[in-house]
Amino acid sequence: AVVSTQSTGCTKLVSLQIRSSHITTHYKKAVKNNYLRQMKRIHFYDRLQLETISESDLLPSKIKKQAAVDLSRYPKLSHKNTETDRDALSGALYGCVNDYKIDRYNFRNEAHKGHIAGLKFWRYPNYSRWDKQKLTFRLIHMQTDPYYKKLLDSLCEKDPEFKEIRKTQLASEKTDARTNDYVWCMRRNFTPDKWNEDYRF
Repeated sequence: AVVSTQSTGCTKLVSLQIRSSHITTHYKKAVKNNYLRQMKRIHFYDRLQLETISESDLLPSKIKKQAAVDLSRYPKLSHKNTETDRDALSGALYGCVNDYKIDRYNFRNEAHKGHIAGLKFWRYPNYSRWDKQKLTFRLIHMQTDPYYKKLLDSLCEKDPEFKEIRKTQLASEKTDARTNDYVWCMRRNFTPDKWNEDYRF
């Protein structure tokens, strides 16, 4: 900054102090060096193993002390709490989704808009075919409850595979022989291991 002094009439450079109170402490821990980030990944499981040994209540103190010494020999920047990734959009340190280099809030919002390549926003989990068949089978039998009926309807609306499975399931159930559940429940009370018990309980 240039400041002129009227008494002497000359100009001189004055270094102004920069206020750093707005810079938080954890901001200074950010390491942008990719080699250090890679080192952190390489040492992660080794450190985890040594930490577990050194904090164990079951192991003898000699082994715990040795593990603590070994742990102290690792580079400090390989510690899991050393923050090395930052959000490419906002520069936020915490909650960074490392694969995409963005904050989890931004990640969620962009995923909802469909702006993240390879990700599709999906309200329900992406079930396998077998899971879908099991789920549909269960929900069909729970359709007396309006909540589950509505759930199945919404699933069929969102995913044509659910719709197809429900159609085939209902078609097959029409031809199934329906058991009388009360009779079968009574019959189980008269099996040899139950014969002397009171069947009403």
